[in-house]
Amino acid sequence: MSEQIEARHLRYFIRVAEELHFGRAAERLGIAQPPLSHQIRQLESRVGVRLLDRTTRSVKLTPAGEAFLTHARHALAAMKTAVNEARQATGMESGHLAIGAVQTAIQRFLPAVIRDFRKHYPLVTFDISPGTTEDQVAKLIDGSLQVAFIRPPLNLGAIALERIFSEGFVAVLPAGHPLAQRADLALGDLAEEPFVLFSPIVGIGYQTVLLDHCRRAGFRPRVIMEATHTVAIATLVAAGIGIAVIPAWIENSSIPGVIFRPLPELPEVVDLCVAWLASDPSPLVQHFVQVTRQYAESHCGPPQSPA
Repeated sequence: MSEQIEARHLRYFIRVAEELHFGRAAERLGIAQPPLSHQIRQLESRVGVRLLDRTTRSVKLTPAGEAFLTHARHALAAMKTAVNEARQATGMESGHLAIGAVQTAIQRFLPAVIRDFRKHYPLVTFDISPGTTEDQVAKLIDGSLQVAFIRPPLNLGAIALERIFSEGFVAVLPAGHPLAQRADLALGDLAEEPFVLFSPIVGIGYQTVLLDHCRRAGFRPRVIMEATHTVAIATLVAAGIGIAVIPAWIENSSIPGVIFRPLPELPEVVDLCVAWLASDPSPLVQHFVQVTRQYAESHCGPPQSPA
């Protein structure tokens, strides 16, 4: 190969591969579309194969592009790590952390951890990406994230994981619902109500806990509708579809038209964990996990290893 592939080529290609749209990719990169298209053509020329199939209506990865994407992410992550460690070796407390997080971490945990971390490392920059646990685990493995705040996945693989806190559930009622006038509720009070539940695949852990305790309370929920995300369920409740029992973090969301009531009889089994690639030697990652651990100990009790 007569000409070298540069970091910008990898960064531009990864963004196009994620968006599968040159206009959106250019907007996220902060450049115009024609230069982006030129850089992708230049990359394909230097690689020697076509990486993207383009039509006037769509952009798709070729099989070669799929293979190249995985290695491009690894290469870019390795380059970032090399730069960070070189800086740290000279005493420069700087670098960059790509962090993913589920919604509850963004709302109630991550800002405080970053604030504490920056007291020691004020020059470190951050890229925060909201996402599901499944998406974040995949990005940890391919190197596009360095730290993630997730729900415990079933298959850890190469991911190191530490539980930082657990929470319980709340009942969510439409604002005009008769039960919303009561300050205290028991699960049995909801026996005659129509329920909005998590879809079985996405919410199976939460659903199992709820159904088990409903059975103990002497009823089986009458399910009207299902949804895949906690906020979506609360939105359907606000629309008057039914009531719901969902993780307590939803109380930190601004959703008009709903009332939250605690359900202390349900256990605190909704876990939040900090995760990172076990083979990642980056001191920044280890320091960030340590600050997370310290914050959790101060505000949530001692951390635990996942069961």
